[in-house]
Amino acid sequence: MNNFEIIKACPIFKDFTIDEIIEVFSVISYYEKEYKKNDIIIAENTKIEYFGIITDGRITVSNFDYFGNRNILNVFEKGDSFAEALVSLEIQIPHEIVSLSNSSIIWIEYKSLSKSQYYQKILNSFLTIISTKNLILNKKLHILSKRTTREKILEYLSNQKKLLSLDSNFEINLNRNEMADYLALDRSNLSRELGKLKKEGIIDFEKNKFKLL
Repeated sequence: MNNFEIIKACPIFKDFTIDEIIEVFSVISYYEKEYKKNDIIIAENTKIEYFGIITDGRITVSNFDYFGNRNILNVFEKGDSFAEALVSLEIQIPHEIVSLSNSSIIWIEYKSLSKSQYYQKILNSFLTIISTKNLILNKKLHILSKRTTREKILEYLSNQKKLLSLDSNFEINLNRNEMADYLALDRSNLSRELGKLKKEGIIDFEKNKFKLL
């Protein structure tokens, strides 16, 4: 395996040296797998023993309502990890994970981490990551609690601006369909309201690049 620099960029291993990461992977159980766009990586209600680190591509964590409408919970990209809480709690996955593009993932067996001398350090990273992701989900619930399409959009963009940029310009990692599914909005309503906000001089945007005015 030659992805140790990417693995070091993952929050789980950000405080590790490359030599320490190599040592960890010399004793744990793992494998690498590639996925095509729209491949189901993990189906809903599956019990898993491995968590993933993305070495290339983008994936989405979603669920679907009775009518088949997609609700995007989160999007993960190169260097991100996912499913840590599920393997540590040994529960079935309550949603579906799908590849948004051609993707590569390193799967790590959770139980095998105990073989490493850095096991406690990894667990500490797990706790930090899980807490951070819970905060992200809480922010999303706050966005969805807004009553109007406009309020949801502005709350989401405001959060993204704080997360991604020190100035008013930032680029989100969702296309329009994904943004609509994340905000639980109809795509046409989203596009219409974005157009109104731009016309009123509240925001400006070009594709995924936004500016709060």
